[in-house]
Amino acid sequence: MKISYDELKTLPGGRLEFSFNENLAGLDAVKPVVGELQAGLSAAGMRLSGTVKTLLKLSCHRCLKPYFQALTVDIDERFVNLVEYADFAGTETKERELKYDDFFEYLPEDGLLDISDVVYQAVTLATPTYCHCGDECPGLPEKEARTGAGSGHSSESVASSSDADLERLDENSIDPRWKNLKTLFQKGKSGEES
Repeated sequence: MKISYDELKTLPGGRLEFSFNENLAGLDAVKPVVGELQAGLSAAGMRLSGTVKTLLKLSCHRCLKPYFQALTVDIDERFVNLVEYADFAGTETKERELKYDDFFEYLPEDGLLDISDVVYQAVTLATPTYCHCGDECPGLPEKEARTGAGSGHSSESVASSSDADLERLDENSIDPRWKNLKTLFQKGKSGEES
């Protein structure tokens, strides 16, 4: 979905309210991103604001199980027309304190703002970096907690294991994501012997 800066100028009040409902590629969203947005003219360009919601499918970093999380994102972005801003920018000093109004993006040269891209960026930035399925999370399965495989949160249990216990573990107990490290250690030992 795209909005034209030039067409926005012709609308009464320079304002457009619309519903957003799209499946955005690249997100772990189970449902489409939906919401109410409004685009309006600002002093030097366009302002996009509103709220969007979606349902994400994430993987817990503690127990490694998938879970669903509702996400609500408030959007408030300013876009400046480069031609109009260039006249104003020449009068500014080079060093100054940044204020809230100083954070903006430039409108594309063709004047078409891709709303889908703005919403995608906002949802991506609002997605949690540490995913945790809840207070009742069981943590790592018992077998992985004993071996230290998985996410690495079980350093106490690994420290209590002896080297002999770790050597006795079969290959099936190793988290598949760490399997390649075992070959590196074997190559290192064979290189030391020669």
